[in-house]
Amino acid sequence: MVGMDTAQRLRLYYEACIPMGLLVLGMFHYGFPPFDDTTLTLVPGLLMCIIITYYLYDRLSSNTDDTHVLPGTQTSMYRRRADPGRMWGGMLVPLVMFALNIGDASDGKHSVGLGACGAWVLSVAMAWTFTVRLSGLSSGCSWALCVAGILALALAGPWERGNTGVHVCLVAMSAIAQHMGTQFVVRKLPRSFTLGEAAAIAQGICLALLDLAAQLFTRKQGLVDPQHMCVLVLEAAGVGTALIVCVLYMAPRHSQGVSVKDTVWMCVAAGAGAGVTTSIIAFVSGANPMRWIVLAVLGSQTGRIVLIYWFMLMTCATAIYAWCAQTPTSSSKLMLHIKRKSYHILAVLLFAPAYIATPLVLHIGFTIALCVFVCAESVRVLCLNGWGTQMTHFMRRFTDARDVGLVVTAHFYLLVGCAVPVWLDNTRGCVEAALAGVLALGVADTCASLVGLRFGSIKWPATVKTVEGTGAFIASLVVAVECMRWAKGFGYDTAFGYDEMLGYGLVGSFVVCVAMGVLEALTDQNDNLVIPLTMYAAVKMLIHSDTISWVSVVVVAAMLAVPLIPHSTLIQLHSVL
Repeated sequence: MVGMDTAQRLRLYYEACIPMGLLVLGMFHYGFPPFDDTTLTLVPGLLMCIIITYYLYDRLSSNTDDTHVLPGTQTSMYRRRADPGRMWGGMLVPLVMFALNIGDASDGKHSVGLGACGAWVLSVAMAWTFTVRLSGLSSGCSWALCVAGILALALAGPWERGNTGVHVCLVAMSAIAQHMGTQFVVRKLPRSFTLGEAAAIAQGICLALLDLAAQLFTRKQGLVDPQHMCVLVLEAAGVGTALIVCVLYMAPRHSQGVSVKDTVWMCVAAGAGAGVTTSIIAFVSGANPMRWIVLAVLGSQTGRIVLIYWFMLMTCATAIYAWCAQTPTSSSKLMLHIKRKSYHILAVLLFAPAYIATPLVLHIGFTIALCVFVCAESVRVLCLNGWGTQMTHFMRRFTDARDVGLVVTAHFYLLVGCAVPVWLDNTRGCVEAALAGVLALGVADTCASLVGLRFGSIKWPATVKTVEGTGAFIASLVVAVECMRWAKGFGYDTAFGYDEMLGYGLVGSFVVCVAMGVLEALTDQNDNLVIPLTMYAAVKMLIHSDTISWVSVVVVAAMLAVPLIPHSTLIQLHSVL
C-alpha cells in the first residue's frame, strides 16, 4: 500500500474501529448481551463478532473504491464523493440497541412492545442479512447464511416474550423489511444518502414499526406511564406522518402559485394523519391522546415556562433569519459555515435548557418537530401551493455539497441527531446520554467547524478535516458535558472507579470525547447522524460502567495494531481465505 491509497485505507479502518471497539468493550464487559437470565444470549453476540471481523478485514484487504451496491440499486443513486459506509449500515443500529439494554433490560422499563431484548435481536438480524447480502458471496451461499442467521436468532435469541413461531416471523420480517426499506429510500430519494446512512435509517424505521405492531397485538388498556406513552406517541405519529406524505404524493400537480385544490389536499392529508395517529394511541393505551399530550405539556408550570421560552426564542430566531434572507448572499466559505452552524447553536439554546427542566416536554416536542419537518419537506419537493420554490430558495442558502439530492437532509439530520438520544433515554434523566446529540452537534461540531476553517492548517491524512478542528471538538465537548452535568445536578456514578472527592469519572468522559473527535475527523458519513448515536452508546458503555474488562481492552488494542501487519501478509491471508 503506497501513497494516498494507504492513507485512505487506514482512515477507513480506524473509523471502523471506533463503533466496533465500543461494541467489543460492551459485549466483553456486559455479556452477549447484558442479561444474566439465560445462556442463549451468545448467538446475537457471536453473529456481531463475525460482522466486526468481516468489516475490519474488509477495510484493510479490499479496494478503497467500494463498488458494492444494494441489489436493485445503482451507484448513481447514492450520495456522491463519500465512502458508501457499508460498515455503518451493519453496525450503527446494533450498537445503539446494545447500549439501550445496559441497565434497562431487567428493570421493567421496556415491558411493552418488542422489549429491549427483542429490539437487540432484530437489529442483529438486520445487520447480519445486510452484511451477508453485500459480502460478494454467491447468491446461494448468501441466502443460506441469511436463513441460518435468522433461524439461529429466532430459536436462541434472548427474547422477553412470545413463542418460537412468532420469533421466526419477527426476525424474517425485519430482515426483509430492512432490505426493501433501504431499497425504497435509495431509489425514491436519489443522491440524498450513502448506502450506510440509508440502511441505518431503514433499520430504525423497521424497528419502530415492528415495535408498534407488537404493541397493537399486545395492547394494554390503561397504559399511561409517561415512558411508554412517549414511545407510543412517537411511533403512532410516524405512521400518521407517512400517511400524510402518501396523500400529498397522490395530489394532482398544478401550475405554480396558490391552488385551492392543493390547499384541500393538504387539509385532507393533515386530517387523515391526525385521525390515524390518535386512533392508534387510543386503541393501544385506552387514553385520550390529545388530553394526555395537553396535560403532559401544559399540566405543570415548568412545561408552560418551557413553551414560553421556546416561543420567545423562535420569534427572535425567525426575525434574524428573515433579515439574513434579505441580505445579499456572501460567497465566503466562512460565512456559509457561520450560517449553517447558527442552527446548531439554536438547537443548543432550544433543547438543553428544556431537557434540564422537563425531559417529557422535550420528548414530545421532538416528535412534533419531526412530523412538521417531514410534511414541510414533502410540500417543498412536490411544489404544492407554490411554496416549494420559495422554500428551496431559502434552504439552499444553508446547504453544502452533501445536499445535492432530491431531499435536503441537513436539517433532518440535525433534528434526528439531537432527538434520537432523547427518545432512547425516554425521560430517564441520564443527561450525558440524552444530550449526546445536542452537545456533540450544537457545541463540539460548531467549534470544530469554525476553528478548523479559520485556524486549521494541519490536515488529517485523506480528509479535509484539520487537527486544530478536532482539538476544538474534543475540548468543547468535554466542557459541555461537564457543564450539563453540573446544571442537571448529576455526578458520575461509578465510572472508572469514581471517587466523590477525586472524580476519577472524568477519565471516562475524556475517553468518550476523544473517540467522538477522532470519529468526526475520519468519517465520510453525515456526522449529524453517526456521531450522536455513537456517542450515546459510548456514554452508556463507558461513563456509567463500574469497571472495564481488561480482556476487552486487549482485544481493542489488537484491533488498533492490525494495520502494523505487513500488507503482503494480508494479501496472502486474503488469497488463502
